[in-house]
Amino acid sequence: MSGFGYNVNGFGAFPSRGPAPIDVNYAVVAGGAGGGGNLGGGGGAGGVLLGTLSVEIAVALQLTVGERGGAPQEGRGGSGTGSTFGSIATTGGGGGGHLSNAAGIDGGSGGGGGGGSGGSGGSGTSGQGNDGGDRAPSHYNMGGGGGAGAAGSNGSSGSAGNGGAGVSINSTVGVNTTVGGGGGGGTSGSSYGSGGSGGGGYGAKSAYNNGGYAAQGTNGTGGGGGGGAGTYYPGGSYDYYYGGAGGGGTIYIRYPNTHTATYSAGVTASLLANTGGLKTEVITTAGGSDTVTFSVS
Repeated sequence: MSGFGYNVNGFGAFPSRGPAPIDVNYAVVAGGAGGGGNLGGGGGAGGVLLGTLSVEIAVALQLTVGERGGAPQEGRGGSGTGSTFGSIATTGGGGGGHLSNAAGIDGGSGGGGGGGSGGSGGSGTSGQGNDGGDRAPSHYNMGGGGGAGAAGSNGSSGSAGNGGAGVSINSTVGVNTTVGGGGGGGTSGSSYGSGGSGGGGYGAKSAYNNGGYAAQGTNGTGGGGGGGAGTYYPGGSYDYYYGGAGGGGTIYIRYPNTHTATYSAGVTASLLANTGGLKTEVITTAGGSDTVTFSVS
C-alpha cells in the first residue's frame, strides 16, 4: 500500500517445534542398606519417589539404578546407592548400627539402632523414606530399619524392632508390587524383627536360641537387610552373626505406546505390559553414564 499509510509485509512461517513432550509415570527406587553385624539394627530401605515427569522427545535422560549395601559380620551395615531418572534422584538406604558403633546411618530411610550405647535409628530423607527404630534401652533387641511408607519399630524388652513398611507402586505405574521395606532388627535372644512389606529382610536371632542368619533385602525392591545377632554363652565365650545385605534398586516407567524408549548399551530393561495405550517397563541395571531417549514410534 502506498500514499498516506503503511507498507504491510507478509510474515514468514514459524519454525517447526518438533514433537510435543510426553508424560512419563515413574517409580524410582534406590538401593537398600545392609543390616549391622553383631547385634545389628536393620538396614534402611532405599529412597522411593513416585510421580510423573514431562519428557522432551529425542533428549537423553540420565539413568542410574542404585546398588545394595553390603552386610559385615562385625560393623555397621553398608548404605545403598541412589537411583536416577532424569531430574528425579533418590537416596540409598542407611546402614544399620552394631555393637560398637551403634547409631543407624541416615539415608533414603534410616538404619536401625544397634546394640551399643547410643543405639538410635538413622534419619530418613523427607519425601523418600522414614527413620529407623532405636534399640531397646536395657535389652539387646535392636531397632528396625525405616521403610518408604513407615518408620522402623524400636526394639523392646520382648523383641527386636520390625522394619518399616514399604509403599505400593500400582497406582503410579500399574505394577502390583510393594517396594522399600525396612530390615528387621537382630537380637541376642530369640525374638528377631520382621522385615517390612516391600522386600525387607528379617533379623537374626542368637546361636544360643537356635539362631539363624539375617535375611537379605529382596533385589529390585530396595529393601533393607536384617540385623545380625550376638550371644554370650555360659562360660564367657561370645558368638555373633552377619547382618543381611540390602536389596538392589530399580526404576519403573509407564508412557504412551505411541512412543519408544531407547536405552544405552549398559542398561538392562524389559517390557512388562503394553495395554490401555500405555507401555510399562522395568529397568534393573544402569550405570552413571547410561541414558534413555524417547522417540515417536
